[in-house]
Amino acid sequence: MDTELLTFYNVENFYPPDKDSAESYHSGLYNWDEYKYNLKVRKISNVFRFIEEDFGQLPSIIGLAEIGAKSVLEDLTQINSPLNDYEIIYEPSQDSRNLSVALLFDKEKFTLLKYHTLQFQLDKEKEFDTRDILQAEFSYQEKKLHIFILHLPSKRNRDIKKDHRNFIIEKLKETLQKLFDKGETVVLMGDFNENPDNEVVKELLFDKDGEQVLNNPFEKLFNENQFSTYHGKKGVCFDQILFTEKNLKENFTFKNIEAQIYNSQRLRNKDNKNSNYPSRTYSGSRYMSGYSDHFPVILKLFRNQQS
Repeated sequence: MDTELLTFYNVENFYPPDKDSAESYHSGLYNWDEYKYNLKVRKISNVFRFIEEDFGQLPSIIGLAEIGAKSVLEDLTQINSPLNDYEIIYEPSQDSRNLSVALLFDKEKFTLLKYHTLQFQLDKEKEFDTRDILQAEFSYQEKKLHIFILHLPSKRNRDIKKDHRNFIIEKLKETLQKLFDKGETVVLMGDFNENPDNEVVKELLFDKDGEQVLNNPFEKLFNENQFSTYHGKKGVCFDQILFTEKNLKENFTFKNIEAQIYNSQRLRNKDNKNSNYPSRTYSGSRYMSGYSDHFPVILKLFRNQQS
């Protein structure tokens, strides 16, 4: 079978190194220097080497969250990286922590037609301070494919941004509905800061007539106690990939689509106590020298070789 891989990865506070300069943005991380930054670049690059080893190929679409600057992506796709031929899509958001989403894609397989960012602001009186949603339109096998990358407002501070998160999902539904009306193929990936069984997330799957248009296989994984990250000692599956299954199968002749949380042993904590947890870069102000506090999530699309 011929396959494609699509991946989303929240890479945890991936900032350029702090500099002793008034003009430089400071990450807020404790002692975020050149050494730690360069190690992080190598670590995240190695995650994609591991994926290539385990799946026999690299993902052709990579959605990323918590990117602190375009230079991070340029370093991640440098000449000795497994992603050195990938194109970058990035626009800085007005996020209070200077973090944004991004998209890397295999230009041999996908042709970028256009992209833009979406901002949905609940309270116009307040400054917009969350991540934009990235919407990209590609030509793939001479047909259109729409990719959305999002990182919704977090549950920090007793979930004070819950209303804004729900508002963004409601407005996003309106954007998606226009694509559903045209019969377009859609893939929506990101950190939703909600589990897949959340009522508002589940409503995203349906069009205005109550017909299910999007599929979310991560609900099944979550119900099987598979988690993409942990909040304290509680496992959650905030990282998800939703897609128009019917269109993907009919338009691009994929026979089967499977989802996976890539919680490889190589990406986990080494201590026995928390060996199911991702090996993170920081725990509070304590530097842990790991990869990220999230695991990547992967969509595997299988096609018959005869197609």
